[in-house]
Amino acid sequence: MTRMGCKLAEWYHTNARNLPWRDTSDPYMIWVSEVILQQTRVTQGLPFYYNFITKFPSVKTLAEASQDEILKIWQGLGYYGRARNMMKAAKVIMEQHGGIFPDTIEKLKKIPGIGNYTAAAVGSFAYNIRIPAIDGNVRRVASRLYGLQEPIGTPKSDKKMESLLLNEMQPYPPSLFNQAMMEIGATVCKPINPECMQCPFEDVCEARSKNLQHVLPVKTIKEPPRVVYMNYLFINADGVTWLQKRLADSIWKGLYEFPSTLGTVENKTTNPFHDWFINADELAMDKPLTIKHHLTHQTIFATLWQFSCKEANIVGEKVQDKIRTQLTEIESFPVHRLMLKFLEKSFNN
Repeated sequence: MTRMGCKLAEWYHTNARNLPWRDTSDPYMIWVSEVILQQTRVTQGLPFYYNFITKFPSVKTLAEASQDEILKIWQGLGYYGRARNMMKAAKVIMEQHGGIFPDTIEKLKKIPGIGNYTAAAVGSFAYNIRIPAIDGNVRRVASRLYGLQEPIGTPKSDKKMESLLLNEMQPYPPSLFNQAMMEIGATVCKPINPECMQCPFEDVCEARSKNLQHVLPVKTIKEPPRVVYMNYLFINADGVTWLQKRLADSIWKGLYEFPSTLGTVENKTTNPFHDWFINADELAMDKPLTIKHHLTHQTIFATLWQFSCKEANIVGEKVQDKIRTQLTEIESFPVHRLMLKFLEKSFNN
C-alpha cells in the first residue's frame, strides 16, 4: 500500500471542482486549458478558455489563424510567447501529424512550447499514460507530503518527485491521480495558510507532523526585478492616432502599442517627443500619465505623453513606419496589459 492509500480517490470524487476540461479526453481541449492555467488561476482562466475554444475550436482552426487573431484572443493573459508557441505548435501538428495530437510523451515534447509538465498532463489526461504531471501545485503538495528539503523546481528535485509520485500513482488511473494532486494543491495545500484539516494526507504528511508547512516548499532566491523606464506617445490628431508593432524578440513581440522610447524624464514638462512635431511648443499637451507596471523580471515605470493637434503638425518622417488608425479602432488591435492600462485611464478621463 502506498503512503496515500485509497484516500486520494475518495477525496477527489467528493471535492473536485466541475471544470470543462475534466469532462473530455480531447488532447486539443486539454492542451489549451493547461497552457492557459500555467499563468492564471482557474476563476480568471475560465473566460479565456471559453473564448479561445469558441474562436479556435480545433487545432486546424488555430493553425489557420493569423498571429494578430491569436494574440487578440490572448490579450490580458500575459506571457504572450505561449500564445505564439501555440500557433507554431498547431502548424506542426497539422503538417507533421495529420492534425492529430501525438500520443507519446517523447513526441509531445517535440511540439513547440510543450515541455515536461504539459506533455505529462496531455499524455495522462488524454491518453492515460502513466506519468506524474508536476506543476507548481503538485511540487508544493509533494514537498510537504514527503518533507523534501531541497529547493523545488530544479531538474534534480523534479526527478526525485517524479519517482516518488510514480510509486504512489500505481493503484490509480493516471488522469485521476494527476487531477487530484493538482486539485489538492489549488484548493487545500495552499502556499499560505494551508487547510490541513481538509487534506486527505493530514495523517501521513511530514510537514503537518513536524509543523513545517510555513517553510516548505523550499524555494530558490530570485533576483529582484530590474527597473525599466519607458516613454510612450499618444497623439489625438482629430480622432486619428499612430501605433507601432513590436517586432524585436521580447515578451510583447507581435503586439501593438503607442510609439515608445526608453529612458526617464526628470522634468515632466520636458517633452521627449519634441522632434515629432512642427511648432511643438504651441501644442496642447495633457498632463503626462505615469504607470508602474510589474512583470516577472521587470518593473516598468511608463509615462504616457498625450498631445492633441492637427495631422499637419506631425513630422512625416516620424510616422512613416507607424500604423495610422482611428481612435475608435484601437480596440481591434492585440495590445499588452500596459497599453490596456493607458487606454483605460486616458479614454475614461
